[in-house]
Amino acid sequence: MWYKLRMKGHLQKRRNVYYARLAVPGDLRNHYGRGELIQTLKTSDLKVAKAKVLKVISGWKLGFEALRGQPDAITALAAEIRLLDDDQSDPGAPMSYKDMVIENTADSLPESREIDFRNIAMRRATPLMLYLDQYFEQWQAEPKTKDMAKTAIRRVAEALPYLEGVTRPLVVQLVATETTSPATKAKNYGFVRQYWKYLQDIGAVSDQVRNPFSELKHTSRKGQKRTKRTSFATKEVIKLISQAKVIGDIQLANLIMLAAYTGARIEELCQLRTNSVIRAEGIECLSIEDAKTEAGNRIVPLHPELKPLVRRLIRESSDGYLLSELSETKYGDRSNAIGKRFGRLKADLGYGPEKVFHSIRKTVTTSLENAGVPEGVAADIVGHEKATLTYGLYSSGTSLKIKMAALLSLKY
Repeated sequence: MWYKLRMKGHLQKRRNVYYARLAVPGDLRNHYGRGELIQTLKTSDLKVAKAKVLKVISGWKLGFEALRGQPDAITALAAEIRLLDDDQSDPGAPMSYKDMVIENTADSLPESREIDFRNIAMRRATPLMLYLDQYFEQWQAEPKTKDMAKTAIRRVAEALPYLEGVTRPLVVQLVATETTSPATKAKNYGFVRQYWKYLQDIGAVSDQVRNPFSELKHTSRKGQKRTKRTSFATKEVIKLISQAKVIGDIQLANLIMLAAYTGARIEELCQLRTNSVIRAEGIECLSIEDAKTEAGNRIVPLHPELKPLVRRLIRESSDGYLLSELSETKYGDRSNAIGKRFGRLKADLGYGPEKVFHSIRKTVTTSLENAGVPEGVAADIVGHEKATLTYGLYSSGTSLKIKMAALLSLKY
């Protein structure tokens, strides 16, 4: 759970048995009829008690939030209650313990959420997000990928909150109303499709019915124009570098310069370290590792125009990176903030959404093509997959000497 506990204040020992205790907030004391909640942990072992008290206190605090009308807390509490045993421990009691918990809690909830709470707690409705945590526990993926998946699934859950209400026609309708690009739709609904497959595997939904998120048509909305990315002209690249220097953003000017003579992706450049500059086959090069794709891991010869810049960056580096002191995201990405600075720079110069940092990569590939550089050589320089079966599977790659000759054709 997400609550931080002061262990000493929540544990109490009575007659060699530990108890969990928690003060009831003043605004909820009428509901509980007391100022403190106490429950035996049924153990005299302190280590066991410390483990048990976490769950008990977290459950109580979850109940507090639910009674105050927090939607997520109400759903979570109802999901916990649905797991309670339905057995009636006291044959003389008018209802089971689970039914009493449902009734007592429902009576204190906001009227607008009471029906939802009852439906979930009594297993008449199953939240689409109910199994998300255990799905992520068994899914071997990077944290960034999991966060993107969670966002995509949560967005669907806002429109289709319960598993019982998810149908193919409603999913198709939901996809059609979204304004994101077809590529983004395909990625997001791919995450949801995987999650639904997991629900089928664990028996949460029927595996005899077609996955409602499979084989969706991800097209643009009628009348919505897709932005086609275009390359910068070589003179425009120089203009970007000059303007970055004018506004005093030398770091951004250095980044654009590196891109202009390598065709590398922005994150590839931001991840370059001082020891990424190597000598191979007698040529000074940049070694790009951990790229977006396997083909992206490559060695790119240093264009003569870059050598003075790279040597200065190595000399001035304060953290081991060529581009020093860039802020990092929680995933370790270093291009986020400087990428936004580039966005403001190009917008100030009058360039629209069709031109982004990746457009410099297009400038490089276009320049190489116009210079007559073979496609396979250009692919090895910028880190693209080889187009043909022979080159893609069997070629060991272009020599650094040939790469250097190709890069010398880049002129700004």
